[in-house]
Amino acid sequence: MNLAACVLAVSCSLGADPALTTDDANADASVRAQWRQLFDGIAADYKLVGDSGRQPLKLVDRATYTWARSGQEGGTYGSVYVWTNRGNAEAVACFWRYVRGDGKISIVHELHSLSPVVLRSEGKSSDAWKPKAGVKRHLLENAPEPSKTEAGRMQQMRTFCRDFAAKSVSPGGDRTELRLLPQPLYRFQSSNPEVVDGALFAYVCSVGTDPEVFLQLEALATPEGPRWHYFLARFSHMDLFVNYKNTEVWQALRDQDNPISHNAEHTYFVFHQPFDPSMLGAPKDEQGRK
Repeated sequence: MNLAACVLAVSCSLGADPALTTDDANADASVRAQWRQLFDGIAADYKLVGDSGRQPLKLVDRATYTWARSGQEGGTYGSVYVWTNRGNAEAVACFWRYVRGDGKISIVHELHSLSPVVLRSEGKSSDAWKPKAGVKRHLLENAPEPSKTEAGRMQQMRTFCRDFAAKSVSPGGDRTELRLLPQPLYRFQSSNPEVVDGALFAYVCSVGTDPEVFLQLEALATPEGPRWHYFLARFSHMDLFVNYKNTEVWQALRDQDNPISHNAEHTYFVFHQPFDPSMLGAPKDEQGRK
């Protein structure tokens, strides 16, 4: 996700920096709360639609995950949002505060389709995202049949996640093993008879908390009965590699078809929205801080 090298996270819950005084910490928390409200509003503006005849995707009513990193001008922090269709997770986005080297601030929109159909994005600031394809689920080879219970299926998914290993490689060749977050970002029980169960997991930089790779696991109906499937999604500008049980099953390499801004099918897309202090609803200086 990050457009610079991963650095040490302050916290994934947007907590205050312990080095600040009480007054400074309160002011910092207030500003971050205003940014959270701004991210909520941006997410609500996205209108995501699939095939004709389908209802628009439904935005989960709160951010499913938040994160923060220390840095200049108040650091960086963001919120992750999920859109669903009949309970299935079909799109994910993160909106986050980005500080350039010259101190200027922008709002990053980072999105990925999780849908098997081509999504259409509408809204005042969101029509720049134009996916060209749906995403394909892959059978999880040699996986046991889905458990008959919700708790059993959740335990199966946790086991599968531990069998996946993800890493990123920077343009300079630095390798980073990515860390699985202990809880899924979103667990869904679907009303779609083709989807028995599923969850969206995230792998993050080993010294950070912002997602770099998403793993979606789903128990899907097949002619042979329910079977586990998976899908992996890029959420980084790095080269990415994922193994399952020590065998490489996925990679996302940077090239002319897979630059920083999108992948070849535009199922992944990232762009910067100019920031104006008035977006926070109160007078701020040019950095968006009191």
